[in-house]
Amino acid sequence: MATTETDRATVLVIEQDAATRNVIRDYLGRARFNVRIAINGWEALKRMRENVVHLVICQHDSEDVDGSGIREKFLLNPETRDIPFLFLVPEDQPEEQVRALRSGVDDCIETPFDPVVLVARVQAVVERRDSYLRMVRIDPLTRLLNLPTLLDVVREELKRIERYKRHGCLLLLDLDGFAEINAGHGVEMGDLLLTCLAGVILTRIRSVDIAGRFAGQRFLVYLPETDAAGACRLAERIKERFAIVGDGIAGIRVSFSGGVVEAPVHGGAIDELLARAEEALQRAKEQAKGTAVTWSNDLAAPPQAV
Repeated sequence: MATTETDRATVLVIEQDAATRNVIRDYLGRARFNVRIAINGWEALKRMRENVVHLVICQHDSEDVDGSGIREKFLLNPETRDIPFLFLVPEDQPEEQVRALRSGVDDCIETPFDPVVLVARVQAVVERRDSYLRMVRIDPLTRLLNLPTLLDVVREELKRIERYKRHGCLLLLDLDGFAEINAGHGVEMGDLLLTCLAGVILTRIRSVDIAGRFAGQRFLVYLPETDAAGACRLAERIKERFAIVGDGIAGIRVSFSGGVVEAPVHGGAIDELLARAEEALQRAKEQAKGTAVTWSNDLAAPPQAV
């Protein structure tokens, strides 16, 4: 688990008993979790609006806290329904623990609890959820963002561009002759080249850039605070390295074509930008493979070599 202040998981503890709250906060704090405290459901919902929460700990059902009711409210909200819950249940009431587990809660722990065991359970639940999120966000072959996640992230970035009057670029890349590579060298070779290109992209982009597998042999890179000329320069660097890797690993001469669009110059909506990136990419394929074309109204300008 990351230990930086911004990356540490945040745990919301809903508990009226001050002694129990303090024990949980103390031990989870030592384990490098951010801990937020609420004493009832209303305060818990308030804390949710204030901070991103990665896990909730509360009593399953007690005179002070209605854990089932709180979890139901979380499940009804699309923004909070996937947050894991860990219920605290009395050790002398196994039927309550069974009822809690059958409700689909992520884990239960008996009270009074061993603080070390509690921390271990919290770590296990958070790590399982992190693994799940990585699995649903990542393309299994290239290890880049998959298409749904990629589009969601780009949409948010485009909103930021509109809100703060900034700019950014989309770079759509398509591996040239991919069908011929698969036919002549086998699907395994095609997959190897896709993973190589994905790796080259990751080594050439900045930490603020976003890359994902768009479809098949296509990749999409979002470049904040970058103009079209900067996107073309990046495409050139990726192309140069990919040619070396393709020759060294597969003994095949490889290249890709690219389409570049700049927001908001070429549009602000993601569908519009992607359609124009596709137009620019197709022009690159028609004019000379291994080039990148920046979209324009008529696409009459010659492609920029990469």
